[in-house]
Order: sequence, then C-alpha cells, then structure tokens
Amino acid sequence: MSSFLQKLKGKGVGVSDTHEVSSDNLPPKSDVPAGVTQLPVDVKQGDAEITIYAQVPGTEIKDIDVSIEGDNDVITIQGISRRPENLIAHAEEGSISINQGVNDEERDDFTLEECAWGKFFRQIILPQEVDATAAQAKIKDGVLVLHLPLKGHSTNKMRMHVERVDSTTTP
Repeated sequence: MSSFLQKLKGKGVGVSDTHEVSSDNLPPKSDVPAGVTQLPVDVKQGDAEITIYAQVPGTEIKDIDVSIEGDNDVITIQGISRRPENLIAHAEEGSISINQGVNDEERDDFTLEECAWGKFFRQIILPQEVDATAAQAKIKDGVLVLHLPLKGHSTNKMRMHVERVDSTTTP
C-alpha cells in the first residue's frame, strides 16, 4: 500500500504542453491532449475501498466522464469545467440565471486568471482490482467523489440460513 500512496504523493498539477504527461500514476503512452489540465485528486485507501475526491467546479454531470478500464484497476476521469458568466440575480423570483462559457476574445479582459477552466483529465492506476459493478460516482457542491470497492472485499453481510439435517430425515 505504501508504494501506491508514494506514487500518488507529490505529483504536480498543471497544464500539459505535449501529448506526453510525465507522471508515474498515469499509464505510459497516455493520450492527454495539449492544453488539458491534469485534474488534482485526493485518494484515500481503506481496507475495503478506495475513495477518490476531485474538485470539479463549474462542471455539469453531462460534462463528466468516469470510466474503469484495464483489469478494473485504472480509473479515468475527464470532462470540462466552464466559468459561469453573466450572472443575473432575479430577486423577485429568488433564482439566478447563468449563461456559461467564455470565448477566447473575453480571456484578455481578466486582470488575474488563476482558475483552471476548460478540459481536464486524470488517469489513476489502482493498486488492485475494484468491483466495477459496485463502484459509485457522486457529485455535490462541485466535488466529485468516487467510491471504489476493492475486489475480494465484500462490504455486504449476508446471513445464511442454517438447516438442520437429522440422520432420520431422508434427503
């Protein structure tokens, strides 16, 4: 477990300038396009599951793709986050109208631009196979949470029925 965690620790977050991303926790020959941000993640490994947290502000569910690949031991998260623009509050209705997206011409208007908007990608090789059928992906308040139960570790307890078989009973 420590080698898996050591591979994940200390990895920088940035925008890829080439098709090659030099990160030990990405499979070799990963096709990360130029200009795509490597999504920062928090990974927690327990005895029965691995939990992955990723901040995805401005991302709608339809714009996120999470997949389990390989031998159910490679997780790929990709999508696009958009900066909310033209926020107009309707006080009388109690709602907010958001027109999303910034075109390239508007990018020059910013005095300071630190947020990573646009396409993101992250691929993580897990230390062991996960149960893909029991895996869950949830998003709340701009945080994507993946619950990945490890194969061979059942979290569901099933009580078995015990039947008495006497020597006088014929099967």
